[in-house]
Amino acid sequence: MGFRLIFMGGIRIVDSEQEYENEFTARFANDSVEELVDAFNSDQPSRGWVSARGRFLGALRQAFLDTDIDCTSFISEEGMSLDYPIRLEGKIIFQVKENQ
Repeated sequence: MGFRLIFMGGIRIVDSEQEYENEFTARFANDSVEELVDAFNSDQPSRGWVSARGRFLGALRQAFLDTDIDCTSFISEEGMSLDYPIRLEGKIIFQVKENQ
């Protein structure tokens, strides 16, 4: 995965061909899907940005993609939406929008 930018409501993949070291990758390597969901939901309300958060979210996105869980409700080829918290139901992760 390459450099990531935070934009309103999510992260966007900018250069997916460039490899770089991400200190957060090892943190998520052995986490369960439930732990990944908890990590996402703990960070999701934050509106601040620093480069470490971008690396954290990039590693978290990749950890979700490395599972056999359907993450298409909040992860695309271009990035990952941070607009809403998420929940796991079976083998699918859904965004939890207000009034749902």
